[in-house]
Amino acid sequence: MASKRVSPSKTEADPPVSASPASSPPREALLRQTLGELAAMGGGEVAYMRKFRAADVREMFPQTAQLHPLVEVYALFAADGTPLMLADAREAILSSAWQNDLTMIALH
Repeated sequence: MASKRVSPSKTEADPPVSASPASSPPREALLRQTLGELAAMGGGEVAYMRKFRAADVREMFPQTAQLHPLVEVYALFAADGTPLMLADAREAILSSAWQNDLTMIALH
């Protein structure tokens, strides 16, 4: 005797298995939203640090002295991306952030 397979019936109330690409926001919009949220977060209270080669720093800090392009420097930025400080030591950046009551966040 052959058994008959019964498939579960779908109703209109069942959610779709996957969202169509048109219904989800584009990746760029999500990235802008995330960056906007970071910029608005902490208004003057949150900062982050990045390490650079001296060759890449001149456009953010045009007043910097001419350094060998391979020298590593650290920069402190406000949450909205505004450059705040440039130093040759990570500890100097952390000390400045602490003295100015800034909360440091990690970016990956």
